[in-house]
Formats: sequence, C-alpha cells, structure tokens
Amino acid sequence: MVDGGPAQREDGEGRAPAGRRSRVGALVAGGRDRAVAEPLFGARVLALRLLAALRGRLAADLAAEARSGRLVLWLPVAFAVGILIYFAAPREPMLLAGPLLTLGLAVLAAAARARPVGFALLLVCGSVCAGFSVATLRTAAVAHAIAPTPSTAVRLTGHVERVERRPGGDRILLRVEPGEIRGLGPAPELVRITLRRGWAPPVGARITQLVRLLPPLGPALPGGHDFGRGPWFRGIGAVGYGLGRPVAAPAGDMPLTVRLATWVEAMRQSLGGRIRGSLQGVEAEIAVALVSGERAGIPPAVEESMRVSGLTHILSISGLHMALVAGTLFFLIRGGLAMVPALALRAPIKSLAAGVALAGSAVYLVLSGNDVPAQRSFVMAAVVLAGILVGRPALTLRTVAVAAVVVLALTPEAVLEAGTQMSFAATLALVAAYERMRPLRARPRPSGIGGWAGHQVLAFFVGIAFTSLVAGLASGPYGMFHFQRIAPYGLIANLVAMPAVSLVVMPAGLVGVLLIPFGLDGLLWPLMGQGITVMVAVSDHIAALPGADLRTDAVGAAALGALSLALLAACLLRGSLAALAAVPLGLAIFLMGSSPRPDVLIAPDAATVAVRAADGRLSVLGTRAQRLVTEQWLGREADRRTADARDLAAAFSCDPLGCTAPLPGGGRIAVSRKPESLEADCLNAQIVVTRDAPPVNCPARVLTPAILARTGTIAMHRDGTGWRIEPTRPEGRDRPWMPHRPPLPGTGDDEGAAEAAIRDAGAE
Repeated sequence: MVDGGPAQREDGEGRAPAGRRSRVGALVAGGRDRAVAEPLFGARVLALRLLAALRGRLAADLAAEARSGRLVLWLPVAFAVGILIYFAAPREPMLLAGPLLTLGLAVLAAAARARPVGFALLLVCGSVCAGFSVATLRTAAVAHAIAPTPSTAVRLTGHVERVERRPGGDRILLRVEPGEIRGLGPAPELVRITLRRGWAPPVGARITQLVRLLPPLGPALPGGHDFGRGPWFRGIGAVGYGLGRPVAAPAGDMPLTVRLATWVEAMRQSLGGRIRGSLQGVEAEIAVALVSGERAGIPPAVEESMRVSGLTHILSISGLHMALVAGTLFFLIRGGLAMVPALALRAPIKSLAAGVALAGSAVYLVLSGNDVPAQRSFVMAAVVLAGILVGRPALTLRTVAVAAVVVLALTPEAVLEAGTQMSFAATLALVAAYERMRPLRARPRPSGIGGWAGHQVLAFFVGIAFTSLVAGLASGPYGMFHFQRIAPYGLIANLVAMPAVSLVVMPAGLVGVLLIPFGLDGLLWPLMGQGITVMVAVSDHIAALPGADLRTDAVGAAALGALSLALLAACLLRGSLAALAAVPLGLAIFLMGSSPRPDVLIAPDAATVAVRAADGRLSVLGTRAQRLVTEQWLGREADRRTADARDLAAAFSCDPLGCTAPLPGGGRIAVSRKPESLEADCLNAQIVVTRDAPPVNCPARVLTPAILARTGTIAMHRDGTGWRIEPTRPEGRDRPWMPHRPPLPGTGDDEGAAEAAIRDAGAE
C-alpha cells in the first residue's frame, strides 16, 4: 500500500493509466475522423446524386429526341462519314462490296424494327455503308484514264467547250476529237489548256493546238488538298499549256455539250455587254461577275481587298446569291398575285410563286456558269422551294438534311471541298440558331406605323449582325483548315455592306435581267453600280484596318473533325444533350496545336526545293517552276510572302552548276542543275536533289524525279541525328484520280523495291 501510493497519486494528478489513455485517444481520433469523413461522405453522396440526376436528364432528353424523330437528322452525318471512309481508303474497293453490305444492313434493320436500339444502330451503320457505296458507284460512273505525260509536245484537235479569262492568262476546256494521238495514245476526252491572256478562242470554235502536257497536280505537301481529284471527277483527262496561238480548224460536227455551251456563252456575253454599256470600271466587272459569273475582269487588288475584309463570298455565285434571287422572285410574284383579289382567293399563289422562283433559280444557275458551288446552292434552294410547293415548312433542319443527302449523293467528292463544308456548316448553324430564337421572334410587335417601321429596321440590322456572327463562327474553322486565313473584321464588314448588297445590288441586278426583253434594263444597272460602289468602299476601308489580314497555322484534320462534331452536337441536339458539344470542343482545342513543320520540302519536279532557314521561315528555290506549290507551302505556315518575293531563296547560294543551302541541325543540301556538279555534291552535301543519274556509291541521300514521281512532294523532318521522310503519296496508296506510278529504274513495277529505294534515300 505504501509503495503504491505515490504511483497512484501521480496517475491521478498527472496522467491516466495506459489502457485508459488508449481508449480516450481512440475516442478522440474517432471523433476527429468522423468530423473529416462526414463532409467527404456528404460531398460524395451529393456528387452521386448530381450524376444520377444528370444521367436521368440526359436519358429523358434522348428519349424526347427519339420520340420527336430528330435523331433522323444524324443519318446524313453518317452518310457523309461513309463517303469520307471511301476517300480515306488506300485502294479502290470492289464495286459491289458496299452496295451488298448496305442491302444486308437494310434487311436487318427492317427485321429489327421492334428493337429500338438495334434498329437505330443498324440504321446508322446502313447510312455509313450507303455513303460508301454512293461514292464507289460515282467513281465507277465517271472512270476514265489519266493521259500519260509525253516527252514532247502533242497536237490536239477539238472544240472549245469553256473559256475562263483570268488576270494571269486564259484557260480553255477542249473537247478532243476521238482517235490516236502520236506520242500520247488514245486521246483524252477533255483537256484543260492554259494560254496567254487574250489568246482564248470563243466557245464552240474548232481548233488545233500544240500542247505541252503536264502531270496532274496532286497535293502540294502531305495532308494537303489534292488538286487532281476535282478535275478528274469533272472528266478532265489531261492538263497542259499551249505553245503558240490556237489555229482555227475547218468546222466539223459539234458535240451536243458544246452546242449547249455555245448557246449559254452567247447569252452570257450578251448580258455582259449590256451591263458594260451602262457601267464602267470595277462596278461593271463586279456586276458582270454577280449576274453571269465571269470574274476575269475584277482587278486582283479588289479581290484581295474583299478576301481580307471577309466579303469575298459576295463575288462567288453561291448560297447568298441563289437565296437572294429565289427570295426576290418569290416575293415579287407572290406580292403581285396577291394584288389580284380573284387570284389571291382562288389560286395557290404561294405555290405559284415558289414554282416561278424555282424556274428563275435554274435559269440563274445556267447563266452564272453552272459552277460546282452554284450547283450546290441551287440544290439547296430547290429543296426549300419544293417544300413550299408541297406545303411543308420552308427551311428547317430536315430541309438542310435532305439537301445535304441530295448534294452528296449526286457529287460525293464535294464532301472534301471547302465550299461544301463552309456552306453547309453556316446553313446548319443559322437554321438551328433561328429555330431556337423562335420564341423571341414571336413576341408582340410595336403598334403604329412609326413603331412598326422602327422595329423592322432594327430587326433587319440585328438579323444581318446575327447571321454574320453565326455563319462566321460556324464556317471559320473550315476556312482556317483550307486557307489558313481569318477575317477578324468580317462581322463589321458584312453588317455595313450587306444592306447595300441585299437591298440594292442583287434586286437591281435581278430586275435588270427581267427588263431586258422590254429594253428597260438600262434603268437598273446604274442603281446596281451605286450599290457596288458602297460595297467596294466598305471592303477597302475594312481591309486597311490593322490586323485585318490575319493568318493562322493549318488546323489538323483531327481537330477539324472534333470541331465538326461539336458543331453538329450543338445544332442537332436540344436540351441538356446540346451540352455534350463541350466534349469534342475541348478535344479540338487540345488538338489545335501547330503540327511539326518540315525542315525540307522537295516538289516532284526536283527543281522546287524549300529549306528551313535560320530565321525559322522557309527559303524556297525554283518558284517559277511550281508557283502554286510554293504558295501552298508558304500558306500552310501563315507566311505572307508570295512566290514573287525577292528574298524567298535567300538561304541558297547558287552558281551555274547548281545551288546549296545549310540544313537545320548541320550539313547542306545541294540542288544540282548539271551532271558535272554531282561528284562534288555527293561529297559535300548530305542531301542531293538532281534530275540526272547520280554517281555510283554516292554517300549522300539522293532524290531524283524517278523517286519523286512515285511519292509526290516529300517532306523531311530532322529526327535526332537522321531524317524522317514523309511522302505525300505513300506506297500502297493508289486511287483512280492519281496518276500511274512509274517504276523505278531497274526495279520493274515492284512496289517493295520502290519502297526500299525511298527508305534508303532517308536512311542515315
């Protein structure tokens, strides 16, 4: 007892026993953990509840979309995806593979109609296969051989079917008479020939022309636009430039297509003459371009001003012009018929007006030159007017969907064209935006003449601003992808200029054409010219603002695809589903970083070569040989220089034997002009570009036309201590619109040997 007292007193006065201390600590710690865990548990429960609510909301909105039938709007998207898959294929598929698979999926979809999810999936897959099949059949329908490139000039005889007069020279489309041509073999049906300015004969003339044929121009660099695909689908089998003036040939049997082209061209020339009789200068040339589609007389400075200011869409016959023509005709005819009480009460004047507008739009399509953008715009207008004829709403998302399917079914290759992408993106965004603004437009309007007039004026200008903003945002990514340009003041330019275009220029032009039979058209052309003067003045003022000509790096295909998906989700989905557009939008922003720029670019002619200079810009040699290719290279890097820039080849040192330039990371590249330089080039340069046979055992990497003819333009990237070669046309990729690959010397037609030769050219 005596020994235990002090210990007990110490415990009682100082600290508790060990067992008690552990229990107290556990209680304290447990309380502290609960204090921390309870908020975390509550936050987790709240997050789960929010997630469940969001999932339920999305499911409910998806069910509502399905019940309303709006999910059918995604079928044209699937159709377009199938076309894109076709064009991405490295080789031509079997003709019946796509149609048979489409038929099978259609049968399965019909059998699965009682299963909503399975039916929807089969329908989407069937739409993808249908797009693939349509593209396959379209290629088979227009299939024709690409004429080989002879070593000497050839003489062609035929009828001129089309004439394009441009500031840099004339261009004609010659329908060649069938037969064998010495040095060429079977004559191609259509040949596009470039002549000196003023040398083009009239449409319908039968001529003989000495022509130097050129190989079809493919992509200027990997991932670039294929310039040979569009002409091939239009039936053009060869391109070239004329040597000397065309020689008139005795008249012969004129093909039907040439007869029609002659009749249309005579009408266009007569129309242009009447306009030029009342207007002069820039106003006359722009008026002719807007009415007949002939843009050759517009000064290049004016075209560049319109491009920089964001008004260049006014000069190209497209959706804007077709809509203004169809709309003006529709309201004129409907308003005129409504003034006759007997007709207004008994006749379907709305349908009559739509029919007249449809016929007038078709005439405008023919007079304007029947270009591809005009054809696409006419199809869109025709679908809208046909809806009015059958009593359907004029312009809805379903109308846009039908127009997209019709356009892509007739011309699947249009899905890859900038005009198609920008046109449908802008139209889709505008229709979706106005559809969601319908409740605002349904508000009561002010009473009284003054209030009504003020409301109409305000609505007009707000509509122009809203239309320009929405259309610009929707089509901007496609402009960046194809042209690497942005018009930052486009909204301001359209807001100021479009009233003159919509209220003066196009209506005056349309009424002027309608008054030609009565000889009164001269009253309208000066009015049209005044509107054009205002438009050009606005364009020049906007283009002169600081930063108006904004260049951007190229947007990658993956980023553009994500942006397209974001646009589709925002426009086609409603409610909470539209918020899903944020996912592909975020992915697009992540992917929009600039891709690695090549350090060396070599064109197939082995004469046009670009090297990354010390200042980070490209230095280009041989720009005269490949002017378009050079400007494509510069444009991809937001470089404002043109092929005529004096300092463009500053990095190259030249003498009569050839040129050399330093390579990024060390070493030199040599471009040989004469075989005498090759021995020294092989010893002093790492890369040798030559048209002649190199010495045996040349230690340098040698690139010749024999290799470049198979690969197209080559892009070379510095990869550590070596070089990574990226061909524009990889081995194994062979489509009908691509020229036949010539075999490498000594390899026959063995692709494996060719691929090895190309790989060896880039090996360390």
